[in-house]
Amino acid sequence: MLGLGKIAHSFAQDLRHLPDAKLIAVGSRSQERAQAFATEYGAPHAAGSYAATFDGPRVDAVYIATPHTSHRELTLLCLERGIPVLCEKPLGLNLEEVNEMITAARSSGTYLMEALWSRFLPALLEAKQVIDAGGIGEVQSLRADFGFLGQPREDFDRDRLFNPALGGGALLDIGIYPIWLAQYIFGAPQAIHATARRTALGADVDTQVTLEYAGGKLAHCYSTLLGITKCDALILGTEGSLHIHPRFHEARGYSILRGKDVPPENHYHAFEGKGYLYEAQAVMEDVRAGLRESARWSLDDSLLLHRTLTEVRHTIGVTYPGE
Repeated sequence: MLGLGKIAHSFAQDLRHLPDAKLIAVGSRSQERAQAFATEYGAPHAAGSYAATFDGPRVDAVYIATPHTSHRELTLLCLERGIPVLCEKPLGLNLEEVNEMITAARSSGTYLMEALWSRFLPALLEAKQVIDAGGIGEVQSLRADFGFLGQPREDFDRDRLFNPALGGGALLDIGIYPIWLAQYIFGAPQAIHATARRTALGADVDTQVTLEYAGGKLAHCYSTLLGITKCDALILGTEGSLHIHPRFHEARGYSILRGKDVPPENHYHAFEGKGYLYEAQAVMEDVRAGLRESARWSLDDSLLLHRTLTEVRHTIGVTYPGE
């Protein structure tokens, strides 16, 4: 594992639920932090630099959990060594970075997957199966939101939420989830409409995206750092609606709603941990099978997602240094 922040702890805790997974090496910019993490989770090798992580025992795959701005650099570092990579979302800051990373993976024949863990959760997999089987008729519309109250840090140079130099903003941090869900259900949009409220330095903090599809179908995707939202998703069909329980990106259930006087059809999928174990298990299965990318969340899927995200940013006027 490279990068040992909050999400890395969640991932490491979930690995404990996989009997055939073992955390071998961890890397941080701080030797002290790396050693503390390794001690907590039983990793035999701790490195105070990302490159030195590979000076220890051989690893079968790497999970990258650093801030957005280092995803490209660290993914390429691993790919150059022929090491399969699971890189936290967003895979890159923009479509150009994602293109470069995917080209490197395919050129070297090395496995790469964007860590969109929601794609592998049992409740969301089953909900998609219900929709594809016509369980709510023909899908017409989708609405999904994700919001929490973000507090700017005093050490702004390390503020990944609000500092544009670190890829700050609601869209890439949490807005990616509603937009991913829209892609999961509808595919590629025909038109993209977006508005946003931005800080004085240019980070988006309140962002509304409407994606338009064939036949006038719409997906309304909202993300905000201004306050807590329900974080739920509703998919409307001609014969019913499917409500993914909040928080939808880590859902453990969904309900089908068919009429005012018809009881909801509730479906629950409990699991241990946070839910990262499912994407970890998927990567392990793929690597063992000798695959170079996931059939469930492919590199082409990531390209489409980042094409949409990059166009949204262009529409709302959010740019990052170097663009």
